[in-house]
Amino acid sequence: MAMFIGYSNETCQLVTSGFDKKLLLWDMHTKKTSLCLRSLDAEVDSMSVSGFNVTIAIGASMHVYDLRYFDQPVESKEAFNGTHLRCVSSIPDAEGFAVGSVDGRVSLQISYPSGSDEIRYIFRCHPKSKDGRHYLVSVNDIAFSPLVSGAFATGDNEGYVTIWDAGSRRRLVELPRYPNSVASLSYNHTGQLLAVASSHTYQEAKEIEKPPRIFIHRVDSIDIGSISASKRS
Repeated sequence: MAMFIGYSNETCQLVTSGFDKKLLLWDMHTKKTSLCLRSLDAEVDSMSVSGFNVTIAIGASMHVYDLRYFDQPVESKEAFNGTHLRCVSSIPDAEGFAVGSVDGRVSLQISYPSGSDEIRYIFRCHPKSKDGRHYLVSVNDIAFSPLVSGAFATGDNEGYVTIWDAGSRRRLVELPRYPNSVASLSYNHTGQLLAVASSHTYQEAKEIEKPPRIFIHRVDSIDIGSISASKRS
């Protein structure tokens, strides 16, 4: 059974990871496995495919592999010094990735083809306050906009989705709270629509459990004129 699925436009192949702890490459013409890319030591917690790169999160570590040369990872690191990772997301118009943790932090590492300054920083994106104290909320998914370079959305375990600008390091908008945790986020290919999956994620004993639902939002009307990112041509 596949836990995560990604598609590479460059190789026209499907990449899957499952409970068997393997990364598999699928031929879309024969609908059969063409190659076992790698056998892993543990199950993949998150996976993202962009171009020739496959980025995976396992435990507290993330690894980037090149689909053309899969003997060794291109990069391996612990984004949060031992804190368990919840999600990874590749950047559609640049080299790099974003990583979300179970304690509410996001790590960004972005290099643009234009040669402009690299973006590298960590921030706590969903700080919550209760009785005067901050408590930790897992970042369940991160999705980058295909429409606006540097804009991305995060979804947390309390049902909140926030859209950010990576360049200016500021929040653009927070969408109304969803009935369940935000389990997954995805933009359509034009970046005009954002799909939000609201579902029980079985991370907390007191998590609200209502029927899973998918919400579709138009996000191209959000005011982006003042952010540092610019629309892609």
